[in-house]
Amino acid sequence: MDDLTEEKAAYLFARAWNRLNPEGFLALLAPDARYASQWVFEELIGAPAIAAYLRGKMATLWDKAREDPGAAVRVEMGRTAEGRRGRPCAFMTQGHFEEVQAAVVFEVEGGRIIRYDLCIPQLLGAVRTGVYPL
Repeated sequence: MDDLTEEKAAYLFARAWNRLNPEGFLALLAPDARYASQWVFEELIGAPAIAAYLRGKMATLWDKAREDPGAAVRVEMGRTAEGRRGRPCAFMTQGHFEEVQAAVVFEVEGGRIIRYDLCIPQLLGAVRTGVYPL
């Protein structure tokens, strides 16, 4: 997908989470992609490590959300209001859908996602769209 943009990456990430199926998103990762979260000390390096992590997280959430609908995650398309203003991103919510709990931004190069970061949303600001890709 040579025409992959940050916006398309955010869309496909949101769709993967809203479906709890990461495969379409994982196919876009560069072999040496990196994932970092401000809530975790170490970066994940490489598509296999990221794939194992996402598959595990989504499987756990699938099981938990069946028992407790309040555990459901919804991911919305959006744009940042701070930093690189207007940058496409995905906003994650869990349980309390009116409150954004994480912002996810992407770096794309050569038609692949080379990096994505899960950030505290207050650092980037949230311009919400109400669009939840399915």
